Amino acid sequence: MESFLVELPDMKVLSISGPQRNEYLHGQITVDTKSFDSAHARIGAHCDFKGKMWSIFFLTQFEESYHLLMPSDSAEQSFIQFKKYGVFSKVDIQTLDSNWHVLGGAGQQLKHDLYALFPDLRDTHLSHCANEFGEVITFNDDNLRFLLTLNAMGYERMQKIASSYKIKTPNAWKMLEISAGIGLLASPCIAEFVPQMFNLQALNGIDFNKGCYMGQEVVARTKFLGKNKRALYILEANSSISADIEAGATLEKAIDENWRRGGTVVESASMDNKTLILAVLANDTEVGDVLRLKSSLDAFTVKALPYSLS
Repeated sequence: MESFLVELPDMKVLSISGPQRNEYLHGQITVDTKSFDSAHARIGAHCDFKGKMWSIFFLTQFEESYHLLMPSDSAEQSFIQFKKYGVFSKVDIQTLDSNWHVLGGAGQQLKHDLYALFPDLRDTHLSHCANEFGEVITFNDDNLRFLLTLNAMGYERMQKIASSYKIKTPNAWKMLEISAGIGLLASPCIAEFVPQMFNLQALNGIDFNKGCYMGQEVVARTKFLGKNKRALYILEANSSISADIEAGATLEKAIDENWRRGGTVVESASMDNKTLILAVLANDTEVGDVLRLKSSLDAFTVKALPYSLS
């Protein structure tokens, strides 16, 4: 893969600090912070009391704070809810300011160049490295890629290093994220799905033995009573779809001679005559099934996930 590095302006970072940050956050999200390993990142979710997700995030420990990386729509919703319940704990909840930049990239050359900022960088999946320049999460699932949160000093240095890379759009990052089967939440999908509908149990994004947190009862019941009937799937079209595919768009599936509602688009990206989408579909969906967009009638074929849902 040709190395690239691109800014992700839609990604925001929430910071939670203070003497009770550990206990507070532990009671709010789907993953265990009491035994958190700062050398690794976690995928997790922030839910309402019905178990519906306000956000899916990448969680890291940076200095004396927790950082939660997520799309701006989700960050806005989670920030409101974190602040609402944070008044009862000694915590400081903020959104990192414009001096911080989130970037995504991939490739062996980028890995090599990142050692200039992060000499302790590792290529194990969800490993995390932090220092005076910021932090980097390594993903080594479907592709080797890196998600960076850099302060002004780190960003300036990285700009010099990356000046020779081929310029690509954020779609280059999103294509890799979709291929890895990781879905994040944009506005139309916020508070619509429980974590299992985004396969978080398969991504180690739910700790079922951690005790109480917001929405925990619903999430646990969904698992132990087998109530979840939907899951996240990757679909592909071997062409670039001209119209933007918005999150929340409806997919249809052929049943006998008719087309019926088949699922909901979560994310999409097009590059190099290929379009990928992530969609929540019935959990009996099979590889090779064909669905179409209700709005345009463009057809997509279900691909294999890079992990098991069983």
